[in-house]
Amino acid sequence: MTLKFVPAAVLGLGLFAGAAFAEEPPHRHVSVGGQGEVTVQPDRARVQIGVTQLNANLTTAEAEVNKVVRAFLAEAKALGIKDEHVNSSGISIQPEYVWEEKDRANRLVGYRVSRDIQVLVLKLDQLGDVVLRATKVGVNQVQAPQLESSKAQDIQRQALVKAAQDAQARAKLLAETLGMKLGAVHQINGSDSGPPPPMPKVMMMRGAMASDAGGNAEMGLSPGELRYSASVQADFELLQP
Repeated sequence: MTLKFVPAAVLGLGLFAGAAFAEEPPHRHVSVGGQGEVTVQPDRARVQIGVTQLNANLTTAEAEVNKVVRAFLAEAKALGIKDEHVNSSGISIQPEYVWEEKDRANRLVGYRVSRDIQVLVLKLDQLGDVVLRATKVGVNQVQAPQLESSKAQDIQRQALVKAAQDAQARAKLLAETLGMKLGAVHQINGSDSGPPPPMPKVMMMRGAMASDAGGNAEMGLSPGELRYSASVQADFELLQP
């Protein structure tokens, strides 16, 4: 039989470390989610409009489209919209065909020329006037305006702050309910998002009433509100009271 001797100093150190490890309290924590939302009135809009023409002659189709674009640019300038806030560079030319059953082949019938125009409207009360003047000069494609806030970045941060405060309040409520105290935050993750492109509310307006109220009233445009939201996931330490 072989006997092994362990030095007393080493054995004592091992017992001390084991005791210290055993006495270390387990980590207690609570994980919560918080939500924040801030609403704001839009103060500007991006308008996407366009003109498209089909003609058997390509040159004629291009001339008709360019004429409408030039007329709209003049209207935009008359409204005080700066050149840098209007982009009319987009152009598309597509040949169009019809199927001839008799010949079992496609026949060219003309060329479709299209141009897109993007307008940044900084004065929201001009939104209706921009659309009305566009259709007046021959623009035949109008998409729903995308409403925006010039303070979007600040509003998103406010929503994120609200989400963090909501997460802290939820964690404190859970801790107190379970007889614990809320400690420091160990981990936090946040994300925010702006509103989807909203559709302006449309109201029926009588012509006699709308004629003196401007383009927005004439079209029945009511911008409504923009909603910015944020969410937070946080991990807090739980302490003994």
